[in-house]
This record gives sequence, structure tokens and C-alpha cells, in this order.
Amino acid sequence: EENMESEIWSTLHTARIANAGFFIFTMFSIWVAARFSSVAAEKGLNMVGKIICSLFALGVFAGNFTIGGTIMNSYTGHAKAFAMLQETGVELSPMAVDFIAYFGTEASGPNPIMLLVGVCGLLIALAPLWFNPNN
Repeated sequence: EENMESEIWSTLHTARIANAGFFIFTMFSIWVAARFSSVAAEKGLNMVGKIICSLFALGVFAGNFTIGGTIMNSYTGHAKAFAMLQETGVELSPMAVDFIAYFGTEASGPNPIMLLVGVCGLLIALAPLWFNPNN
């Protein structure tokens, strides 16, 4: 049973590799949405084009919101696994106990900081389309 805690830590660290990939994709997709909007605004896109670029930016935000929730839920899922192991009578390491306390055991949405990054990315993508002083 003592090895179970090590196994949970191992799966967490494996999941963190995927989370890093998700984070890179998130930043890249925000950049793409902002770049599309910036180029579209420079070219004087018509209303239909603005709507299409806006829908793309909203789609990027929604996708990244989902990814952010998935990442946070991987942490809460591992915290739940630690808590369930503790319920069987296994004495957890202080690090595992602190992990449970920090992340909790209930599913949640994205980290508030990542949510802020996503909202700012959305605004950066939409601003050139709808608040361009040259129009």
C-alpha cells in the first residue's frame, strides 16, 4: 500500500507532461487568434469576415477554457486518489496531505490565473476587429 502513493505521484507527473503540451497549445492558439484578427483588421475586413474571426477567437477561448478545466481536474483527480488512499488507512506523506489541501478533491474549472490569461487573449483578439480607430 505504501507503493500506491508513489504510483499516484508517478501518474501525476506523467499527466504534467501532457499538461505542459496543453499549455503550449493554449498560448499558441491565443497567438493565432490574435494574429488572424490583427491581419484582418489591417486589411479592412468586412462585417462577415469580422464575425468569422470573432467566432474563431471565441472558439479558441472556449477550447482553452475546456483545456484549463481538464488540467485542473487532473490535479483534483490525483488529490482525490490520495484522499481515497488515506481513507483505507494508509498514512500519507506530508506532501500528499498538503496536495489534497491545496487542490481539493472536487472537480473545478480552470485556474483563475489561466482564466484571466484566456480572457485577456480573447480581448486581444477581438479588440483589433471591433475597436480599430482606423475604421
